[in-house]
Amino acid sequence: MRKTINYFILRAISAILLGVLLIWIPKSAILYIVIAIGIFFILPGAISLIAYFTSGKEKRQDMPFLFTAIGSLLFGILLVSIPGFFVTVLMFLLGLIILFGAIEQIVTLIRARKFANVSIGFYVIPFLILIAGVLVLLNPFKTAETLFILIGITCLVYGIMELVNWLKFKTPKSPKEDFESVKMIED
Repeated sequence: MRKTINYFILRAISAILLGVLLIWIPKSAILYIVIAIGIFFILPGAISLIAYFTSGKEKRQDMPFLFTAIGSLLFGILLVSIPGFFVTVLMFLLGLIILFGAIEQIVTLIRARKFANVSIGFYVIPFLILIAGVLVLLNPFKTAETLFILIGITCLVYGIMELVNWLKFKTPKSPKEDFESVKMIED
């Protein structure tokens, strides 16, 4: 029981700290997250290479394993060495996906006019999505900062709600406390 409560508190505090960091320094947080992802590629690549070269010659038959390890290591090194480039590429891809999604929705609505009455209100959201896609393409790094601030706010609210829920709904620790809580409810 006590470990469960500590888990909720730890999770809530972690979410609050992450939220504060993402809101306070979103530009740095973006880069550090990409660097952390790069490290997560470097570690298995390096471990796999070490395991490959320390194993006996009879076990070194698996060349795809070697190429995967080298690829993981090189990709991790690239992520760590030029994280801003990868953030920009990722945001451009996100912008293109949003843009093409909006265009597809608009085309679908235009085609639907052949079969049904489509009012102008149905076009509002696809056009807003289209504008969002264009904005992401025009300023990808600022968009990433805004996105991370939004994620930070979400983490902060989640952490606070987790603490509130833990405080409000924690179970009594003893039968005496249980009896007193029931008695308070009856009053």
